[in-house]
Amino acid sequence: MTTASHASSDFTFRPRGPRILAVVLMILAGVGVVSILATSSLHSWPACLPMILVGYAAWLMFWMPRVDVHEAGVTLVNPLQTLLVSWSSIIMVDTKYAMTLVTPHRRYSAWAAPAPGVISALRDARSSAKSERRDNSGARYASVRPGDQRSSDSGVVASVVRTRLEHLAEAGALDIEATENAKAVRSIHWFHLGVLLVLVVLSLTIPAVLI
Repeated sequence: MTTASHASSDFTFRPRGPRILAVVLMILAGVGVVSILATSSLHSWPACLPMILVGYAAWLMFWMPRVDVHEAGVTLVNPLQTLLVSWSSIIMVDTKYAMTLVTPHRRYSAWAAPAPGVISALRDARSSAKSERRDNSGARYASVRPGDQRSSDSGVVASVVRTRLEHLAEAGALDIEATENAKAVRSIHWFHLGVLLVLVVLSLTIPAVLI
């Protein structure tokens, strides 16, 4: 289950399942905070901190992540950092555990595009085996890795990135000479990390002190 949007030649991918989970967790956290404040005195507000932590963590881990495919390259918005990987630095797109951009020096995985779990992979494997056909020569069609299935988050994004990469290569728009030295632009989410750390510390210390 995915949510993808297009703007001209750009592509933005947001996983629908995790975003639904984020909304559910944030609603539950909000209901918990309201219930505590409504049934207790204002002095009981520290008991709301774990609920606030759950809601914020749900937003950070399941709502915020996305993948942007655009003219400059591929942007991976993960919970703790954002990575901009240029087209010239990508030498392969892997889907073993998640949609992963492979460069000469490092691998960059998209939190928003994980590969299917074990159960889903087994189900897809059985489905592929049952639907396996032969071509006119009698040869079997090549099997597809579960992470490359278009029904999976990793497969959807990988297909878009590979297609865009192929078009750029055919058009001669990739700077091959810059591939070896090209590096991803990394932006750490210091603000989110700080808020998360503060909420964790407060959730563990303030309620315990007031008990």
